[in-house]
Amino acid sequence: MYKTIVVHVDGAPQCREREYGVHGAQPGADIALYLARHGIQVEVLRQTTPPDLPVGEALLSLAANLQADLFVMGAYGHARWNEILLGGVTRTLLRSMTLPVLMSH
Repeated sequence: MYKTIVVHVDGAPQCREREYGVHGAQPGADIALYLARHGIQVEVLRQTTPPDLPVGEALLSLAANLQADLFVMGAYGHARWNEILLGGVTRTLLRSMTLPVLMSH
């Protein structure tokens, strides 16, 4: 039996600042409802990480702990200088993926 887990990581300061304005009061609830309407069993997991742990690494660690078979995520880039200085979740996952990753841009 397949299980779908929607994860919202709120360890990054930029996620905390804009959380309610962008994601709503319950991050992940909208996509979970959409998936459930299509007959997919879904669980929403809110993951809090320490500020010094990059979100990409936290997601890879969580995927390993959950013994995930597939990782699905949206992908986008920032300004080149911003990516070089700060890195990014997409870049981390592409560089260090340990399971198949399906990305949408």
